[in-house]
Amino acid sequence: MKKEIGIMKIKSGGIDFGLFVITITLLCIGLVMVASASSYHALIYYGDSNYLFIRQLFFAIAGVIAMIIISKIDYRKYKKWSYLGFIVAAILLFLVITPLGVTRNGAQRWLGIGETFQFQPSEIMKPVLVMAIATYLSRNIKKLGDFKGYIVPIIMLLIVGLLMYFQKHMSGLLVLGVAAISVIFASGIKLKTRTIIAGIILVGLAGTAFIFADDFRLQRIFSFLNPEQDIQDGNWQAAQSLYAIGSGGLFGRGLGQSRQKYLWLPEAQNDFIFSILGEELGFLGAAIVLALFFAFIFKGYKIAMTCKDFYGSLIAAGITSIFAIQIIVNIAVVTCTMPVTGMPLPFFSYGGTSLFINLCSMGILLNISKNCNKVKED
Repeated sequence: MKKEIGIMKIKSGGIDFGLFVITITLLCIGLVMVASASSYHALIYYGDSNYLFIRQLFFAIAGVIAMIIISKIDYRKYKKWSYLGFIVAAILLFLVITPLGVTRNGAQRWLGIGETFQFQPSEIMKPVLVMAIATYLSRNIKKLGDFKGYIVPIIMLLIVGLLMYFQKHMSGLLVLGVAAISVIFASGIKLKTRTIIAGIILVGLAGTAFIFADDFRLQRIFSFLNPEQDIQDGNWQAAQSLYAIGSGGLFGRGLGQSRQKYLWLPEAQNDFIFSILGEELGFLGAAIVLALFFAFIFKGYKIAMTCKDFYGSLIAAGITSIFAIQIIVNIAVVTCTMPVTGMPLPFFSYGGTSLFINLCSMGILLNISKNCNKVKED
């Protein structure tokens, strides 16, 4: 058995093979759930029950190929391109709020041509922001003993935050904010108590202003605080999500047997796909998926902590945090422990841009595991 494992490690190029297997496992389960959750929606709106699944499968295959290729590219090479990448991603974010932006489901967050080719620039910005901040911090280590050394990364985050604000993309801003802050803290920043308090107050005020700036967002907060009211409107998704999860019981109704996916739970293949998983696979299936996610996050942070290269450690921490915050918030939303917000579940929720970028990010993380950790070969 040891020899077989050793061979697999050699073939995988010294990457963290366990993380690779977990990623592929989550991806496969996610594809199965997209096929099930999207079938009725796709049949009604596209005339083909497999329409959305086939599109997701295409991006999954392209993403896995990209992940394998990127896992073989030394992550240190991204240093020279990270600033340019940040500028390009910021320009794309800006174009979203111009007439070139594409509106879907009342939100203008996409760029593209027609219905065939559309992508979400905020997804591209997630790993790009992490690498840009990591590049700056790794090149200015001597300046990190003082708060002034972090002004540039904070400016980067403020630029992105402003662009996301005009997109009214609160969930995306949350992910980008957590990713940037995780990289900053991973660098070993030392803050005084008054600085921490001031930061908390500033974030609190900014968050409050962001919420009150839009009546729709404010309504979601009121709906969350009054879950038994307004079930026909503001609390509809939350209520249907709980019905789905609750009816799944211990072992679920069976794969493909969901009732909530018949348009009771709007676009069940997107942000609420975990609810359909709970309904069809039950508590046992949901628990297995959550265990896989926990192992995924654990391995990601382990790579960050054991990486001997400062730059690689920062990127690993940032990328893992991107996945972690999305997983935590999505599960919290579908279980009604926080207000509804559009947060996709990595590897599960339908969306080509998100899936492809997630797999590309995994390629970077796998390469870091290859170059920063010694893998014993049998």
